[in-house]
Amino acid sequence: MTFETPPLSTLQRTLSDPAAPIGMRMRATYFLRQIYDDAQRNESPALPSSSSDEAATAIETLCANLQNPAHGALLRHEFAYVLGQLRDVRALPALEKTLLSEQDDIMIRHECAEALGAIGSATSVPVLQRCARDTSVEVGQTCRLALYFIQWKDGGGEEGDVDAPAVCACMLSPYSSHDPAPPHPAHVNLSAIQIGEILRDVDAPLFQRFRAMFSLRNRGGEDAVHQLGKALISDTSSALLRHEVAYVLGQMQHPSSVEYLSTSLKRTGEHKMVRHESAEALGAIEERWGECEEILRQFLEDDDVVVRESCMVALDAADYFGYVKEEGGDEVVDDRTRGVAMNFSLHKAETNGRVVGQDNCGVLHNHFNIVA
Repeated sequence: MTFETPPLSTLQRTLSDPAAPIGMRMRATYFLRQIYDDAQRNESPALPSSSSDEAATAIETLCANLQNPAHGALLRHEFAYVLGQLRDVRALPALEKTLLSEQDDIMIRHECAEALGAIGSATSVPVLQRCARDTSVEVGQTCRLALYFIQWKDGGGEEGDVDAPAVCACMLSPYSSHDPAPPHPAHVNLSAIQIGEILRDVDAPLFQRFRAMFSLRNRGGEDAVHQLGKALISDTSSALLRHEVAYVLGQMQHPSSVEYLSTSLKRTGEHKMVRHESAEALGAIEERWGECEEILRQFLEDDDVVVRESCMVALDAADYFGYVKEEGGDEVVDDRTRGVAMNFSLHKAETNGRVVGQDNCGVLHNHFNIVA
């Protein structure tokens, strides 16, 4: 079962109308990413081509819509997320401008800061340093994390720990997302419980806690899920950390995370960043979709627009793409190898360049993970 990417002009028209359904605009966002990725793969250094023009247009379209308040916080933060994942320096001006806009929504500004960290340009350091002292706790924390990450990368990723193995399973990520912190190779010597203790240690630097989070994600399995889930529902020190934990659980798509994510979503006093990410994560869990669907529907009328739109998008994707098994498809192919387009959940949970068929369909054979 495959899906064709719509023409670039169609995607531009969709995003030019902020009144279009949120699910449609979200799909257009990830088709733009698809077009960009395809253009980068097809570009020849020796010959100019329409591919490079399409990549530039995709970036320009995302940047322009990032700066359009009519799209709302959820979609604008998703534009910033995608721009960070593309890691193209042409996005820097729009990301920096939005981050510096103190009147803008903090969820959008946070995502812009995280995107700047993912791109990792030295030219963004002054902006990140300025906003590291922002009055918003979440924005300030994100900027400091981005600065730590850029510094870590500029240092060649050196750990300064002679006992840390050069390569370990936790460093070999099965995911292709560009994350705000690297896992730590020394964690290979620790149990999931011990890494979870680092994650939940409120006295530890936030960068180290994030590293523990991604070590657990890369390790995978139910024990890792429980350690992450405990952090999601027990931490009171950082909404930024809790929202990233929910994101990671969405990537892992493990059925044991449903209770933790639903508890987070149901906490109406929780930060909207955390609840929104918990809703998206629930939308990615196929094995218990019936329960997840019921939970998501309960919050379609939530008082917070970001939360209700997140539930709407998750349910829209399920309705639009359906379960591949129910459509009679026997194989789903990774877009990086055969040009299949994917929605925002799959781009967050995507495995590195794999073709996934009947015998290994945990990631792709999912109602929420294939986009048309």
